[in-house]
Parts: sequence; structure tokens; C-alpha cells
Amino acid sequence: MRLSKGQHNVLVIPDLQIPYEHPDALAFMLAVRDHVGTDQVVCIGDEVDQMALSSFDPDPDGPGAGPELKKALRRLKKWYTEFPNVLVATSNHTGRVQKKAFKAGIPEAYLRPVEDWMQAPPGWSWHDSFEIDGVRYEHGDAQGGMYAARNICIKNRQSTVIGHHHSNAGIAYVANESEMIFGMNVGCLVDIGAIAFKYARLNAFKVTLGCGVVLEGVPFFIPMLLKKNGRWTGEIIA
Repeated sequence: MRLSKGQHNVLVIPDLQIPYEHPDALAFMLAVRDHVGTDQVVCIGDEVDQMALSSFDPDPDGPGAGPELKKALRRLKKWYTEFPNVLVATSNHTGRVQKKAFKAGIPEAYLRPVEDWMQAPPGWSWHDSFEIDGVRYEHGDAQGGMYAARNICIKNRQSTVIGHHHSNAGIAYVANESEMIFGMNVGCLVDIGAIAFKYARLNAFKVTLGCGVVLEGVPFFIPMLLKKNGRWTGEIIA
């Protein structure tokens, strides 16, 4: 029942949903990067929120699609500077543009690529899924429920890292006689007080703030420790 050893230390940026990310999200991720020492960076998806393009009724008190995008792009520039090379999992929030266009009958040929309208540097690339050291990375919206990470790794028949499910961060191992695999949900780094998450404020299970790392094939969830005012303590427990 062995777990396959990898060669890379992978930092996994969780759902940010910019411009509604936690105010300390970038500082936290930089601290984790420096504390652990990583040589590959993954964004698990939902890097932007695009609340104004939701198929659900957008909050009338929220910004329109144009102002929301402009605000997101200003904040993304800081992430691009600190993380110039990132593998990104395609995801439902980032894909809201295509979904809106599809419903409106607009052919995909008319649409700008995501890296274009997000003004991303050349080192950022989007993929439905990808592998590093035999571990699969995907957004996670193909599977629901609190055991999504475990169920996805079983279905994929390989260790898998996901996001998407904000309230169910953590790691589950599955083994048979010959091998061991894992499913990890890396949580999120959203600002639960933002207007985009008004719908979730009465949910019984709250968001789990943190991120993930996979160190030579071994997964770790790193929680974001908060002070009473909701801001990060500045500590990394790993």
C-alpha cells in the first residue's frame, strides 16, 4: 500500500473569486510559498467570481459586469507579478462568459480566449485537468457533496486535487493491496463578508479558508488562521 513519491513541491492556489477574495489572500499564499518552498504553482480555478454574469439572479446592489471585471483585473495584476507561471484549472465561475454566450446563441468563435480578457502573462495557461508527478488537478465541479475529493480520486483512479467545494477542505486516502491514492480539497480564500457570498451567510457549514501543497507527492492542507476580526494572524502552521 505505497504512496507514489513525486519530484516537485506544488503550491495550490484555491478558489479566490476575485474581486471578492479574502483581503489577506495574497499575503497568505506568499507566506506559504516561502515557508514550504515550492517549484510549481497551480490555481485550482474560480480565480475570478463574475457575480454579474451569474445564471442566478445577480444581486441588484452589486457592480455590473464591466466594473466588476475592471476591479478584478486590477487585483489580478498583483497575482501575476508574484506568480508569473501558473497552471490553471478551467472552472465554472471563470466559464460564466462562455455559458452566457452559449445561452444567447453566440458561437464560440466570436469569444476572446480566457487568457486574453484576463490579461494574463504568457506563463499562465488554462486546462480542464493536468498532472504533476502523477497527481491530477481539476476544479472539482464534476462531483458534489462533502466527500467530493475522495469520490473524484476513486473515479479517476489516481490521486486528485480539487477546489470548488468551499466548506469541505481536507484530505482522504484510499488504498488497496498494492497502492495508495488521495483526494484533496484545498478549500478557498474568499471574503465571506463580500456581497457575492450573501447567499451563503446562513449556511450551516461555513467556508474553510486555506490552501494546499503537494510535497514530493504527499498532500497537505494548510488552514488560514484568523484573528477575531477575521483577518489572518500572519502565522503558517505546516
